[in-house]
Amino acid sequence: MSKQERGANAKKRRRGSLFPIVLAFLMIAALAFAGGYKTGFERGNAKRRQGSSLLLVNESHPLSADYVPEELVRLYDMRHSFRLAKSDIYLTYDTYLAAQDMFAAAESENMNGYIITSGYRSYDKQAEVYAESQPGYAQKPGCSEHQTGLCFDVTVETAQGFENTPQYRWLRANAHKYGFIQRYPADKADVTGISYEPWHYRYVGADAANEMYKNSLTLEEYLGS
Repeated sequence: MSKQERGANAKKRRRGSLFPIVLAFLMIAALAFAGGYKTGFERGNAKRRQGSSLLLVNESHPLSADYVPEELVRLYDMRHSFRLAKSDIYLTYDTYLAAQDMFAAAESENMNGYIITSGYRSYDKQAEVYAESQPGYAQKPGCSEHQTGLCFDVTVETAQGFENTPQYRWLRANAHKYGFIQRYPADKADVTGISYEPWHYRYVGADAANEMYKNSLTLEEYLGS
């Protein structure tokens, strides 16, 4: 073998020995990129979900007629520790999960009998409700929180009014632990623009709910709107 041939073979061996190193480097880089992308995606998704749970809806902040929340689930099809007034009640998936945890906790403390009477309501359905209601008893279409899928109305079988029941008192003392607020308190009608609704609970996430509960804030006050 000539000197020139020996030199060429040596170069081939060096290139061959570098190939596994280069391949390993590319694989590590690809994994790092994928991991970073996944982490970024998850963070972005979490931020989106947190932002949507704090969506403010009222007469000053209406929703468009075509707004439909993501991930709506029919409660009738899901496992639940509460009763349903009808089979076609929907909530967003996160709201359902939090409600299930909350009512399961209530049940574990022998606080039973909760009945969810309504959840998500489309713009068109709200228009029907508004048209059929006396003035002041329903929000205009686009101005109802029910269009967000983040709230529900709840009651129990009682002749004394839900606000006079132990189930109501349990919710007032514990709902914030599971991310819910009583959306329209009796003493904040001038802030919310809505009269007292002891049956209406809104999902905002545990962090926001705890802060609002601790400081007696409405969603408007919490968001500075």
